[in-house]
Amino acid sequence: MMAIRRVIVNLAIAFAILIPTASLAVESVKLRVALYPYVPGKHSVFNLLAQEFQRRNEGLVVEMVEVPADQDYYDGGLAALDADVYEIDSILLSDVLHKLAPLSLSLDGFSPESVEAVTRNGVVYAVPHWMCGNFLFYRKSDTAIRDADTWEAVTTALARQNKPLLVDFFGRLTLGEWYMTMLADRKGAMAAEAAILSGDAPDSDVVADLNSILSACPTGMCRSRDLHDRTGYYARAFIRGEAGAYVGYSESVHYALQEAIDNCRIGGPCLSANEVAVRRLPKLSGTSFAGGVGWVDGLAISNVLSPAVRQAALNFVQFATSADAYKLVLEPDWMEAPRYLLPARTGLVFGDNAPFYPDFLSAHAGRKTGTLPGLNRKLQVIGTTLNCMIPIDRTDTRSARSCNTP
Repeated sequence: MMAIRRVIVNLAIAFAILIPTASLAVESVKLRVALYPYVPGKHSVFNLLAQEFQRRNEGLVVEMVEVPADQDYYDGGLAALDADVYEIDSILLSDVLHKLAPLSLSLDGFSPESVEAVTRNGVVYAVPHWMCGNFLFYRKSDTAIRDADTWEAVTTALARQNKPLLVDFFGRLTLGEWYMTMLADRKGAMAAEAAILSGDAPDSDVVADLNSILSACPTGMCRSRDLHDRTGYYARAFIRGEAGAYVGYSESVHYALQEAIDNCRIGGPCLSANEVAVRRLPKLSGTSFAGGVGWVDGLAISNVLSPAVRQAALNFVQFATSADAYKLVLEPDWMEAPRYLLPARTGLVFGDNAPFYPDFLSAHAGRKTGTLPGLNRKLQVIGTTLNCMIPIDRTDTRSARSCNTP
């Protein structure tokens, strides 16, 4: 009996020791994160960030929140999301401030243009993550395109070479962004934004500018819903040698280089990565305004979070915009093209596997972004109007139906 009592006493002591320890275990917290959906391999990007963040933060579970398939991020999809962390394009930031918490995090180490894009009336509402904007891609050996200062010089050089320019001029927001880009070239970014918000009718000079650029593209190629919906189509066509140059975001070259890896034979017509160069967009004239137009995707947090979830959200935002996280996402694996997303953090080095970054960052420097409420909606209105004012691919019935003109 004494032996049994000793066993019972020892078990009681053991349980008494274990109970406080159990109460100190890390409480599980679920964090709902809505990352920007238009990046190469969006689920892979999320998984890389979520797995490493969870590894570093015991007890935290990161769950991906996505815009439903039948909704568009820019047409109310973002506004309808219910998440703890939102990745927000700067064109939408002012329209969703009501659901965001102001941030007091330091933005030292981020580019000036990206900090400006996430700040409203002196208050920071997001931490810059990615910078976005159009670039001109061309053959490195093509000195005429390299040295062309204006759009006219670019289109003239391509005409002499009998080679086309490829650029996506379809989609109301795509056209709206191009409209703002060309208007900012004429007026400056702030004046362009004010003009866009003050009326719906497109500027006739800008319509002429867009038609001039479009003249360098084969009929229908750049005004096609079918090709617009094929992610990376124009970049892939360029790398296959089907164009003298193309215009697209930095990440579009990912699709070009992946095409070369997956589908191009040695000695075939495809360009290799070291035959491609990238530069800033040309201007309209010698009197054009400097800078250009760009956008920023920033990570923001909800303003209705509990203290524990708020802290987890802040930790995730700081991790996702750290040098470690950028390298995790941007340094490619073997036989994988770099994603070439443009980091808002400065001073990062990615080595020989992603050699275009210095040129991208140099070409993006000084760009301005729209910050006023309603800009996204107005650009879509103008883009809808423009869609019926410039030539469209009438052989593609889906494209033709997008405009009611004969």
